[in-house]
Amino acid sequence: DKNKGAGLDLKDFARFGVIKKVCQQQEFLLDNPPSKLKDRIVSLHKPYLRPIVRGKEKKPVEFGAKAHILQVDGLTFIDKLDFNAFNECTRLKLSVAKHKRFFGPAKQLGADRIYATNKNRVFCTGKKIFTCFPKKGPKKLSKAEKNLSSEISKQRATVMEGVFGTNKNFYGLGKIKVKGEKREKLMIFFGIMTANAVLIAKRRKAKESPTKQKAA
Repeated sequence: DKNKGAGLDLKDFARFGVIKKVCQQQEFLLDNPPSKLKDRIVSLHKPYLRPIVRGKEKKPVEFGAKAHILQVDGLTFIDKLDFNAFNECTRLKLSVAKHKRFFGPAKQLGADRIYATNKNRVFCTGKKIFTCFPKKGPKKLSKAEKNLSSEISKQRATVMEGVFGTNKNFYGLGKIKVKGEKREKLMIFFGIMTANAVLIAKRRKAKESPTKQKAA
């Protein structure tokens, strides 16, 4: 029965269901131009993938998991990992709360300009968190504050962006070969945690080296 997928094994039956849904979605778009469609399927092999608009010049749209991460002293922690697009600037309060839970209250915060909303500015000011957000209002930053803001911005750009490149090039996140939503998320988690473990091991080794030299 071509309408019900009778006689198919489990794998083919699942694929058949995806194809049916794609046909339904395309029919809806044809009948309702120029409608936007939530959870639009763009891959038969990976029906959980969603197009994520990044706004980059070379890659305005990307396909894959979107990760919101927070970094503490160079170590990376996953705040949210999803194949659906989400607004990362709304995660700032949650990230600060997680930092407080595991490391204590945050005193400084570096983030991309997208996070510099009025709500986030008011929140950080109320929590006495110094940020690298562009200054608003007539009150100017002191020379020391300008230097600190510049240093936080520099650290965010070099350390965090550098971690993205390192994880992609050396920890298998540049091209994830496993299939399946749960498997892909697991690979991303293991890649990031492995990078953290290597960084911790290097730091411990660096601390041990001077002690060994003195003993010798």
